[in-house]
Amino acid sequence: MLTKGDANKAVDAYQRVNNQANAKRSASLMARAEGGAALAMDQAYFTQIPALDKKDVAYNLAPFAYVKRTFYIPPASAGTNWFLVRAQGAQLTHGKPGKLWSKDIRFLVFKRSGDGWRMVVARDFEGRESAKAPHIALDEAGLMKVAARGTRIAGTAPAQLPGLVTDLWVTGGRDTPLADTSARRNGSSWYTERADNLDGHAWVDYKKTASHAGDVFAAKTTDGGALVLSDSAVEETFLAKDLNSYINLGDSDKPLVERNPDARMDKVVRHCVQTELGIISAHGKPAVYSVGTQVTKVDVVPRSDV
Repeated sequence: MLTKGDANKAVDAYQRVNNQANAKRSASLMARAEGGAALAMDQAYFTQIPALDKKDVAYNLAPFAYVKRTFYIPPASAGTNWFLVRAQGAQLTHGKPGKLWSKDIRFLVFKRSGDGWRMVVARDFEGRESAKAPHIALDEAGLMKVAARGTRIAGTAPAQLPGLVTDLWVTGGRDTPLADTSARRNGSSWYTERADNLDGHAWVDYKKTASHAGDVFAAKTTDGGALVLSDSAVEETFLAKDLNSYINLGDSDKPLVERNPDARMDKVVRHCVQTELGIISAHGKPAVYSVGTQVTKVDVVPRSDV
């Protein structure tokens, strides 16, 4: 499909344009580097910037480079339009890679678009769980073995990961088969802590919605399982309980509302795009190791509209 040299150039081009887009806070420029859920999340973040802490923004958008790259390219016969990269992030100092962000291991998916390659999902194995980063299976030519999204591995298919992740938000993972990981616990906490700070004045719940891109990328691992990167989506709905109750938007949500963001609201719906990284073991046991969540749209019903 492409050589490792071509893939390396694609990553170089991506990080160059991404850094330019971050410096200019340019959503249109970012569309030349990213696609799919990753682009939707970053464009929404740019919209939120006026309401965010300046130091946090400067840290999040600081120039970076990907180092220690390993490329996993599928054979043309696989009929896929993506390749996988394992790398670590580093600070960019005077145009050259400097200190590593951390020891975390990042996997990135680059998907072919009409005029080149776009990064569409990037998630990490973090901290102690970095040791869980799997070895990708290769064929005799050194090319990545692709795992079909709908083919079950001892009962679990890669395409099931997005639904398993959204279930953590919708039910708290009441009957989840997901292994116990920090990402699973964090996801469940969105459900268990959903009513915190509402003081009983509003209802809140989560609902699974259609994924932004519907992407599921899976590579076979040397132990007989699969590495999976995908996107999913949930809606968080707040509803005031009575005529004496109302909802105020948080500062970071206000830039995502077109009219009257400071009004008292009877209903607020936050649309969240997510990307996730997980593993299916050779025995079919799924685990999620990283979930990124970004509010991309906020729908509101002000009290005066009811």
